[in-house]
Amino acid sequence: MTGFAAVVFGMAAAIFLGRFELRSDDAGVEVFFVLLFTLILGCWCPKRAWVASLLGLSIPVAELIWGQPRPSLSHPAGLAMLAGFMLVLGVVGSYSGAFIRRFLIGKAPG
Repeated sequence: MTGFAAVVFGMAAAIFLGRFELRSDDAGVEVFFVLLFTLILGCWCPKRAWVASLLGLSIPVAELIWGQPRPSLSHPAGLAMLAGFMLVLGVVGSYSGAFIRRFLIGKAPG
């Protein structure tokens, strides 16, 4: 049940991030939310922290599918740079969460 709840949370977070990206141009808040959501997912399921890091890709995917082309993203290299940056943020957040779960909180009982 925990794995299913983590997937539902991840999907809801991805939808939220995609919608937020299309309605805002505040990059700092987007970075904060990517780090927060991936940290939560990494702490929730530390064995699958690499999957949680993919949550950062919801922002460039939303921009690619529904976004209006911005000058910096009208070229594919700009979109690839955004995807790489968000993926790195996702990795940092998710593995920070896994670190917190495994070494600071300890392993879950059972």
